[in-house]
Amino acid sequence: MAPYLVEMTKQCFPLFMAGLTVILVASASFSQSTEGERKAANKKICITFDILPAERNYEQADRVEINKGILAALAKHDARATGFVVGDNIESDWSILVAWLEAGHTLGFHTFSGQDIEGVPARVFNGDIIKGQKAIEDILQSYKQKSRYFRFPYLHYGSTKEIKDAVADFLAESKITVAHATIITEDFVYNLSLEKLIRRNDSLEFKALRDEYIAHLLERVARAETLADRIMHRQVRQILQLRANRLSSMFLDDILSTLEDKGYSFISLKTALNDKVYARRDYYYGSKVVSFLERLAAPKPKKEEAAGQ
Repeated sequence: MAPYLVEMTKQCFPLFMAGLTVILVASASFSQSTEGERKAANKKICITFDILPAERNYEQADRVEINKGILAALAKHDARATGFVVGDNIESDWSILVAWLEAGHTLGFHTFSGQDIEGVPARVFNGDIIKGQKAIEDILQSYKQKSRYFRFPYLHYGSTKEIKDAVADFLAESKITVAHATIITEDFVYNLSLEKLIRRNDSLEFKALRDEYIAHLLERVARAETLADRIMHRQVRQILQLRANRLSSMFLDDILSTLEDKGYSFISLKTALNDKVYARRDYYYGSKVVSFLERLAAPKPKKEEAAGQ
């Protein structure tokens, strides 16, 4: 973030939050569902965050505050989350990662550099995966976390069968579990809007943005539920992908409350991945950002049908 923007944010943010508090206290809840309705639904969801400690454009003080907000909201709702670390982004932010583990959450990793799978040989991509794991391996061992979770940057698994299979085989041999995502949002777009609103110090527009974002989230949740019914003929243990940014820090309490109102309870990534849906093979090859359920819904290529794969 440019220095002048950092200074503007420091000056505007306290005033912005003071006005915002008044509006949020007075605002109506997002759902009218009763406690009985929530219990009856009995749906499960895992909350995950990409790009820990935070997106690179934030100053260190911002990264600390962003993670404090995220961890506070998770604690309020007794939700156990998983955060995926970009090793090259850690710099001096080890205390943030320690705070996640101390709070009982788990850590996974992206590639060390955040490298996308598109346009690089499988061996180069695999090397960056291992470098990403090594970046946090010592701290995982210190906190006795047994599982090693990897999430593909941008949820790109490979545009060809050859590279996708090569990376999948490498991960299996390395005993690294892929952390899929069944609910993905365009939270990065809303985060850009939020940063602009903070500089404008407009809390009324903030509330409108929050409501729009929650509506967007609910639309994505509904889409995932529909796909689960179509593919598995039941609801699955969903995995929500968010990002470690200011939007998540400021809205996570609202997000978790909304999910609870829709009948969801929060589960760990390990519990979510035990759902048999994640053992199914997908046949999507491409560079679009799609959820795991959308991958499963993709048709099998004719070549593979003919080969009986």
